[in-house]
Amino acid sequence: MKPLSIIPICSNALFIYKLNIKDNLVSKFKKEKFKLVPDISSFMSEDLNVLKKYKKLNKEINKAVDVTLKEGLMLKNIKYRIFSSWLTKTEPQGFSHSHDHSNSWLSGIYYPQSDPGFRVKFFNDNMTHFYTLPTKSNIYNSREWIITPTDNFLILFFSQLRHQIMPNQSTEDRLSLSFNILPEGEFGTGDSKIIL
Repeated sequence: MKPLSIIPICSNALFIYKLNIKDNLVSKFKKEKFKLVPDISSFMSEDLNVLKKYKKLNKEINKAVDVTLKEGLMLKNIKYRIFSSWLTKTEPQGFSHSHDHSNSWLSGIYYPQSDPGFRVKFFNDNMTHFYTLPTKSNIYNSREWIITPTDNFLILFFSQLRHQIMPNQSTEDRLSLSFNILPEGEFGTGDSKIIL
């Protein structure tokens, strides 16, 4: 017997894009000033609005956000603002603890350069507590997904989705640019309508 249908309700998606960036952003990112983040073995740029320096990248990211909102989430006339952006440098064997991005709506991670050792894990915190090992993983039974980026790889996701920089298994520094987004202007309906 087959089910009549399978509906992935309450799903949490990753919106993945390959950006059209020709510049060598790795060499530019390396020139930024970084500080060690306490309790993890990664470095964060001192500039928390670093995306403003990279006009072409900013434009490409905004195109991807527009497509996600209009075509993926079926939202129209939504204005938004990238209110924070920073670089992360993770040296070989470095990692981060799992975390989410509070006070944010959407978040993103951009990888200018790929390596099989650069991986990020996303967690499904809404899975049932009754768990047994499946014969094959799929979107209905997985507690986590590990993504290995390619060059010019962008991941957009809802900010409450818990994620983690996996230990850097390469011999190179893993450089990425992360950012957070808030809606702007009139948002919501009825008694939940607000102006941000």
